[in-house]
Amino acid sequence: MYIAKASAGEVRSQLYLAFDLEYIIKEEFEMLLESVTEISKLLSGFIKYLSQKS
Repeated sequence: MYIAKASAGEVRSQLYLAFDLEYIIKEEFEMLLESVTEISKLLSGFIKYLSQKS
């Protein structure tokens, strides 16, 4: 799960780069950034849940 969370952070970083280099438009950037942020939050919640089970 920690690797998946780090990968989500890497995707977020690549999104900023793609937007800065004008490979994607602002609307795409915002939509994708919102999605990856939500995924990261879900992963954090799942990690917390699993750590409480141990």
